[in-house]
Amino acid sequence: MHMKRKKAVFITIEDDDGNIIEEIPMTAADDDWMRAGRLRKKAEEGDQEAAEELRNMENTPMYYYEEDDDKGE
Repeated sequence: MHMKRKKAVFITIEDDDGNIIEEIPMTAADDDWMRAGRLRKKAEEGDQEAAEELRNMENTPMYYYEEDDDKGE
């Protein structure tokens, strides 16, 4: 049976040798950074609605779905 497995999306930071230094989970604000930037500017100018929407984006993790070929064997 084919099932989809939910996996978190990470930004991976590596050193010059390819060793992983850190993996940072991505949020909706990372994915739509232009929109987040516009909201941040409005929030800094005192727009409370923009500030709330930006907070929601920053607290919404990104995921993708991967096929799971496990047949229970």
